[in-house]
Order: sequence, then C-alpha cells, then structure tokens
Amino acid sequence: MKAKLMIVGAFPKKKNKIFGGVVKSSKILIDSEPFKYFDIIPFDSSQISNPPPVFIVRFFLSILRIIRFLFTITYKKQDVILIFCSSGPSALEKGLMILISNLLSVKTLIFPRAGNLINQTKDSQLFRGLIKFLFSKADIFLAQGPTWSNFAINDLKINSKKTSIVNNWTATKGLLEVGKKRIIKDKKDNLTIIYVGWLEKQKGIIELLESFYNLTKSYDLKIKFIGDGSLRDKIDKYCAEKNIEDRVFISGWLSNSEILANLKSSDVFVLPSWHEGMPNSLIEALASGLPSISSNVGIIPDYIKHNLNGLLIEPKNKLILEKTIEKTINDVNLRKSLSKNGHKLAEKMFSDSISLNKLANEIKKLSNEKK
Repeated sequence: MKAKLMIVGAFPKKKNKIFGGVVKSSKILIDSEPFKYFDIIPFDSSQISNPPPVFIVRFFLSILRIIRFLFTITYKKQDVILIFCSSGPSALEKGLMILISNLLSVKTLIFPRAGNLINQTKDSQLFRGLIKFLFSKADIFLAQGPTWSNFAINDLKINSKKTSIVNNWTATKGLLEVGKKRIIKDKKDNLTIIYVGWLEKQKGIIELLESFYNLTKSYDLKIKFIGDGSLRDKIDKYCAEKNIEDRVFISGWLSNSEILANLKSSDVFVLPSWHEGMPNSLIEALASGLPSISSNVGIIPDYIKHNLNGLLIEPKNKLILEKTIEKTINDVNLRKSLSKNGHKLAEKMFSDSISLNKLANEIKKLSNEKK
C-alpha cells in the first residue's frame, strides 16, 4: 500500500506558462520515478507575488489557506507532509502548518527555498524567534546546501539528526544531454547572453541591461530575457532610447522545452540577483553547459567556485558585472572550462535522479516511523 504524501507548495496551472522555482521543482518531483511510491495529495499554497497583494488581503488569504489546510489534513489522513516555503509571511504561514501537523501527530518535512529567509531572521529578533519555534516542530529540516544546514543547526538550534541536505533537482536528463553536446564558439563576436527569471529590480535587471548597453559599444552582442515582470515596459523604453531594440529580446514566460531551446542557442548565462537560494535557472544553465555568471548570494557560493565552474560577482555592482561579462567574452578558454566544469557540477550535485531518490528515502523513513 502506498504511503500518503501531502505536498504543500506551488503547482503548474494548465492555462499559463509561469514556472517559478517551486512550481518547476514540484512538477519534476511529482512526475519522477522515486515518487511513484507515494499517493500524492497536492496542496496548492501559491498566490500572486509580483506584485504582492496589500497586507490585509495577503493576511486574509493566508488565514483561508490555513483553514483549508486544517480541513485537508483532518480528512485526507496523510502519513507525511512535505512543505515548501519561501521567506517572510510565507515562512510564518508554513510554520503554522507545521505546528498544526505536529498537534495532529502528522509527520512533516520543511524545505525552505528563499535565500533571504536567513537574512530576515538576522534582521528581526521577533521573526527569528517565531521561525525558530515553528520550524522546530518539523520532523526533518531539508537544507539545499551547507549554508542552510548550518543555519538550521546554529541559528534555529535544530538537532543535526533532524537536518538533511537535499540538493535542488532541476538538472534533468534533457538539459544534461544538451550540456554534453555543447560547443563553445571560438570567437568573441556575435554572442548571445541569456537571463531567465522575473524582470524585477531585485533580480539585478537594471544593472544587467545597463552593463549590456555599455558592452554593445565594443562588441557584437545580443541578450535574451526569458520571463516577465514589472520592469518589462521600462526595459522596452530604455532599449528604444539607446537604439538597441534589435539586440534585446524579451520572450515572456516560456514552457520548459522552450527554455531548453533558448539555453541551447545562447552563449553566456547571467544571474545578477540581490538575493537567491539555489536558483533553478542557474542549475539549468550549468546543466546545459553554459558558462555562467551569478551573484555570490544565498547558497550559490556553496557550489560555485569562482573561475572554476562559474564566475561570482557582488550584487548591485554594475562595474564588476560589466567587467566580468567582458572577461567571459574575451577569454574563450575560460568559457570552455566554465562550461565543462559547470556541467560536471550539475551532473554530480543537482541531477534529478540523485536528489529525488534521497528526498524520497527521507520521506519513506518518516512514513515507516510511528508518531
């Protein structure tokens, strides 16, 4: 008999192509071989976040989700609950779900995904206290890397036996195959830079666009923005003012297969975010063999070693970003080594089969235990 597993997170909607981090991860997880062992009960806790609703609306929606969660957990009789969470209000909401599950003797795993959650607990003693109390009620704290594991043990005082590192699992077979066949161009002209994600200020979009414009004065470059967001009109206006409309392409949200095709046809990946966890888009770029530039935030430095398997930059620093992109353009050998080593990293650490097998085993152990 299959164990009943409730997954609290965001799930793909049939009528749109938006695949945020947890949405994409949830889809890969549900469709994977290791999770055929479970009878999965999806609990969609997603909401519009760009822009987020006003506080009173968000608070009301959160209360409704918690009530719905209480009814679901009472009548579905699941064995284990896997809870994905972001930061801020999302973390508190998911913490309350952990507490409810604990009171009803249902085992839980909490899997934080947003890198700025760690910073938020340092900025507010009250917030840290609440997260520490609520997350301590989970049976397992899942960490995306050593930084998260250390945070759980040292900051939240969670027993090390209750923590487990499970790497992101978005390095799929299709992406890794593209990476194996990647051929790095032996030239520095006619190259395409690619960014995948939200077009928002905190993603470093303005710094990237301005750096790109400066580089077009000396190099024949194009850039593709795969995604959408509040800065789309501002990007269009900037491109018109600088007369670079023919060099900048904004696709909007694309399906996974369309993203793969765009990664395949690009030459350099850039992610200049102000804060991150371990972003899907970076892992997908590494898996596809793209030389990658990313900010040294979140747990990215746990895995990306500067000049070895990627290039790390300070966030919000346009000059360093511009110089780093230029360095990548001019140094063909660097691009080749970053491509090769980045692909190896993705295959070893972020393969969907390896990570999901480990996660499935953690859940199986909990489902076999008696509360």
